[in-house]
Amino acid sequence: MGATEMVAKWIVDTTYEDIPPDAIRVANESCFDLVGVILAGSTQKVGEIIRSYAGDLGGNAEATILATGERTSVLNAALVNGTMGHALDYDDFGGFGHPTVAIFPALLALGETIGATGRDLMEAYVVGCEVGLAVDYATHYHTQQMHRGFHSTAILGRLAAAAACAKLLKLDAEQTTMALGMAGSMAGGVIHNFGTMTKPLHAGMTCRDGVMAAQLAQRGFTAGDQILEHSVGFTATVIGDEHTNLEEAADKLGKPFRVQDALMIKKYPSCGGNHAMLDSVFGLMREYEFGYEDVASAEIAQSYASTVMLYEEPETDLKGKFSAKYNMAAALVDGQIAIDTFTDAKIADADVTDMMERVNIRVQSKFERGGGTVSKGVPIRVTLKDGRVLEHETPRGSIMGSQAAPWGMDNITGKFRDNVALVLSDDRVDDAVRQWQDVTQVGDVGEAIRGTLVR
Repeated sequence: MGATEMVAKWIVDTTYEDIPPDAIRVANESCFDLVGVILAGSTQKVGEIIRSYAGDLGGNAEATILATGERTSVLNAALVNGTMGHALDYDDFGGFGHPTVAIFPALLALGETIGATGRDLMEAYVVGCEVGLAVDYATHYHTQQMHRGFHSTAILGRLAAAAACAKLLKLDAEQTTMALGMAGSMAGGVIHNFGTMTKPLHAGMTCRDGVMAAQLAQRGFTAGDQILEHSVGFTATVIGDEHTNLEEAADKLGKPFRVQDALMIKKYPSCGGNHAMLDSVFGLMREYEFGYEDVASAEIAQSYASTVMLYEEPETDLKGKFSAKYNMAAALVDGQIAIDTFTDAKIADADVTDMMERVNIRVQSKFERGGGTVSKGVPIRVTLKDGRVLEHETPRGSIMGSQAAPWGMDNITGKFRDNVALVLSDDRVDDAVRQWQDVTQVGDVGEAIRGTLVR
């Protein structure tokens, strides 16, 4: 068998019982977290526009748009919920960009139409996520294409979403191969669009396309059957085939599972490239008890993050999420990074703009990074007016919310409550927590959505 056929067979053959409990636990935390993030994202301008667009498109009332309760086609629901889930850049990350927002909204929409259970969704989610993680790992994606401007959530996420939807629909190996083949031709998304509404649209389109690929395959639609390994297939064309052994990667799927190590739940609603830096600055502020008025200057030593940190002097709220200088300044001024950090009013705040003038960006050399393209962390240095120089570097793999420094369900639930409270009444917040805190216990997905996740 070739790599694509091996992957398809693994998708079909893998069952819930094959998935390690730790993988289910971590996946459940991320999917629960994302449900809250989708509702919070519905309050953003991105959410308003994409909902209005879907309303104008019309479509059969098959699936629910979270927060508003509007009913639309399964494809539109996947598009809207996926876009809202990435509107704040508050969803989890790790592995191939933002795995959960690339997969779970598709499963919610599709699962509602077929009467799936939460357990069905979690099985499909882990299977799809593992496929995305395996291709990412095998192709060295982050050293080959991300730095050339391809957004991994939209590139590898298409394969992962299609794999997950194929699993949820219980497609056979041939149909699953066709779904993967279609997804390979749908992949697209460039980093130039970070800091605009199109970045969250990447997630919405990924979810929509994952559903479409699986549904078309179910009807007998055909695609190339060697999308991973062919010389003009997905891997060679979109990623580049250097240093890859796809057959070996396919053979090692689930040996071991990677989900439980890869996913990181966000503490801050901004690009993940900020998070190690933010953990460091907040740690220094707590330890040395200083505020922004005590700061003479601050320095951030960037490396790979500069690929996505596109804006040194952001002029809009969305661009602020991709500005290390802005995130540092806002953190020092307010002592926190929250949803309302990213508003046009806060971007123009006099204290923040004053602090930004004292923040410097230094790009690390390859030598400092040990010759690689990705650093272990983002070193920061804060010089206080009293002459003290404070330094810290939080390793990327040890940021708050990573598996090395997990939040725990109590904190994840606190974030969920804060997010859904932007949309739901107090009693509905409690209902949503009870229903979605353990996704595996959800009976009928559609009933659970309509009963707890709409106003």
